[in-house]
Amino acid sequence: MAEKWETDLAAWTAGWAAIREDAPQPSVQAWNGSVPPGGNAVLVCPPDRVTGAREALAAAGRTVTATEVLLAGAVQDLDRGLSFPGDAGMFDAPMGGYSRFEVDEWGRPVAHAALSVQGEVAFMGPLSVAATTDRDPAEVLDPLVSAMANEAFLADAERLYTVVPEEDVPGRESQGWRRVAFVLHLA
Repeated sequence: MAEKWETDLAAWTAGWAAIREDAPQPSVQAWNGSVPPGGNAVLVCPPDRVTGAREALAAAGRTVTATEVLLAGAVQDLDRGLSFPGDAGMFDAPMGGYSRFEVDEWGRPVAHAALSVQGEVAFMGPLSVAATTDRDPAEVLDPLVSAMANEAFLADAERLYTVVPEEDVPGRESQGWRRVAFVLHLA
């Protein structure tokens, strides 16, 4: 039986592509036991099959250039109604296939991210926080995720996906995300 991220693959990868509009778009496929041909490919596999996928890729002479984690969450679980600290406020701007969200405090940007809604599925891009902030980044990023989940809900999305580096997973799990797959970037 296919996992939800697999049945949503076309939608969340379209959102990912929209946010990364200026980057080369890789071919993305779910691990089905076969090694994808050509370069600039992304292979998505469940955590319990990643070792077998890596072994098959190595046997075929393919190199994994980066490994990230696909996280998912129900929009209603990620929208926790959190408020921004102090005088911080959020602004959003439509950018074509996605919207950019920015948190400003006293007229200075302190955090930003992007969101692309593809029907019942939304994709959230990387969360960035300014290095100059004097507070714990979670004080701004957790409310930003909550606000973006609310925006996804208002656009009728039910599920939200994001791709993050392994080291970011613990902070994201505390926001309500759950690990669903590994994302292997191939040369």
